[in-house]
Formats: sequence, structure tokens, C-alpha cells
Amino acid sequence: MVRINLAQSAVPKQLPLFEDKWMLLNRGISELTRLNLVEAKEAFEHYKALYRREHDIDTKLKHTDFLMEGFANGPESCPEQPAYLCELWSSFEDYVQAVGFEQGHIISDIKSSFFRKAVEAINQCDLAEAPLLSDTIPTGYVYIQAGEYDLAIKVLQSCILKTPRSAAIYGYLGDAYMLRGEPNVARQCYQEAFLIDPAGIDWRYMKDRTLLELREQLVGEEGLDTALALEWVPSYAYIDGLFRPRIMKLNEGVKEFVGEYLELQKAFFKEQASNLKAKLFFRGIILCDNEPLLRFVNKVNFIEVRKQMKSLNPALFSRYLKFIENRK
Repeated sequence: MVRINLAQSAVPKQLPLFEDKWMLLNRGISELTRLNLVEAKEAFEHYKALYRREHDIDTKLKHTDFLMEGFANGPESCPEQPAYLCELWSSFEDYVQAVGFEQGHIISDIKSSFFRKAVEAINQCDLAEAPLLSDTIPTGYVYIQAGEYDLAIKVLQSCILKTPRSAAIYGYLGDAYMLRGEPNVARQCYQEAFLIDPAGIDWRYMKDRTLLELREQLVGEEGLDTALALEWVPSYAYIDGLFRPRIMKLNEGVKEFVGEYLELQKAFFKEQASNLKAKLFFRGIILCDNEPLLRFVNKVNFIEVRKQMKSLNPALFSRYLKFIENRK
């Protein structure tokens, strides 16, 4: 069981009355980042008593109190503890963002200690090989945040076998590969996540800065709302050379992919929805990369696919043709 020990001796430690203020402040910050919360609170309160108006001490005290209360209210038994810690961290991040705390290095250090505690909880609850900690929290996510990228990849790959249609899982797997220094493999994972659901990727933790910048570019320069920008990101990413061709085999997914494409096409003809335009365009790119196989699938035609791509987004289609020509 992993819990922060909030119970202390009945006799509090005596702090020097005139301790150097920088040492006192830094000691409080150090204890906070190591999640020694009682000691952190003592130092911050003593500092506040001596130097009331300096260094935004009230905010640091509030952060400390938030975490103390969160740990105190946590479950005392397995297997709920690790999932609770993930939820607590998410709540803490929302709280920090709401109060506008600007010292990001402190939050980063707290996060490192926090997820080391979460890994301890996973091990103590015998969940190290479990794909998921709850319905929505993959174990690999914790390993990523704790810097255990090899473990994250192993567990996330196992998780994909059980939840193959999860954009979040593929996204986290991409994050793990990106952090391990394998961007090409990471982007293969991101590409699969986009095909499932661009909005299902956990964009708060996306580790591919280029994809993040591309999303912001589509919102800022192209004037798309965030949801629609996410749908168009994979097509733009492909044309920018970020994604490699997704080559399929005839007996391993082509017919299913074509079936999905035709269903989207049917829905688009009925609804004319903007998000379906983006989905069809990206899938059109993938079908064109697999053009030699389309002759064996009677329901879709290479020429018609390209015609539809041009009608969906003429400007982007023109860029796509130039990209294909240059690649050849």
C-alpha cells in the first residue's frame, strides 16, 4: 500500500526562529517536490509568518494542502490505489492550471515524485503486467509519466491486443516510442490512433511537438475549430512527410479498410459533415498508397478515390499530388 504518511509525532519539530529565508523557502519547495507534505507545510507556514508578502507563499501552501487532502482521501486497499493516484494527478493539474501557477519546474518535479509513488502502488498491488488500471487508465500511461519507457511499450502493446480500437492506447504507445527516441515508430502509432479517433488521443500528453504545432497551425492559420483541426491533422502530416505510407496486405485488412471507407462515403453523401470530409481524405491517401491491391477489390476504384479527394479539399489535393511526385 502506498500512502503519504501524514501522521507525525505529537511534538512538532522546532524550526529556527530566524532561519535564512532562502533556505527556508527552498527547503519547503524541496519537501513539496519530494511529497514530504507535512514538512513542506511546516516550512511554508514558518516562512509566511516571517515574510508574509513574498514569493506567493499562499499558492504553495494551497498546493500542499490539495495534495495532503487528496492522499488522505485515497483508498487504503488494492487494486484501487494506482488508478486513484492517476485521477488525483489529473485533478491536481486542473487545479494548478486554474490558479495560474507559473513555476512549471516545481510542478514537473512534483510529477516525477508522484508517478514514482504510482509505480510503487502498481507493484505493491501486483498490477505490473495488467494492461489497464481502470476502464480508462492504461498501466503504460503511468510508466510513461515515471520515465519507464521500455515497460510502458511492453504493457501498452499487450493492452492493444485487448483493446485494438483505442486511439488513446495507440497515442500513449506513440508517446513512449517518441520519448525513447524512435520518432518513426512513434508516428506509425499516432497514424493508427488518428484512423480510430483523432479526438481520442490524449493531446495533453502528446509528445510529438511537430504534430502539436501542426494542430495549432490549422486552428490559427486555417481558421478551423479545434475538433475539425484534429480530423485534418493526419492528412497534413502525411503531406508534410511526417507519416510513412501505410502499406497493407490483401488478406490482412484491405477489404475491411475499404468497407470502412465506403461506409464513411455513404454517411458523407447523406450528411455532408465537415469531419467526414477529413476522414475520407486521409483514408483516400492510404488507399492510393495501396493502389496495386485495389484491382482485387471490386467496390473501390483508384481513379474515383482521387477524384473524391480533389472534391473534398482541392487545395490540399494539389499539395498531395506535388508531394507524391517529389517522393517518386
